[in-house]
Amino acid sequence: MADTPKEKAATATVDIPAEDVEKAAKLILDPGYVTKKDLPKMADLAWATALSDAVTKHFLNDDDDHDPYVYFEQFDFAGGDIDSVIFNMDVIKTRDEALHDLADALDEKIVNNDVQQTTY
Repeated sequence: MADTPKEKAATATVDIPAEDVEKAAKLILDPGYVTKKDLPKMADLAWATALSDAVTKHFLNDDDDHDPYVYFEQFDFAGGDIDSVIFNMDVIKTRDEALHDLADALDEKIVNNDVQQTTY
């Protein structure tokens, strides 16, 4: 007899205030990224991920004037710090550049500068 599939546990929904989405969207256009220094709640991975989704939806649905390539990434730094950045790949062209911009913005030290990336 086959087992009945277990119901998936409900995941908590993270609500992102509209003013945070607007602030992040403006920063993604200039200077090209947003970090926890701009929005401290980005220190929480679930919140940062939800913000990235909300900003992407903002540009797709609510902003006819801009169409940035929004990208979310986490990087490891010296001392075990892991920080998130949401960036505009039309402004910041590579993950390596995003790593350095995030390190500079948060005054973090890069442990290993070998970012694995293939550009096609």
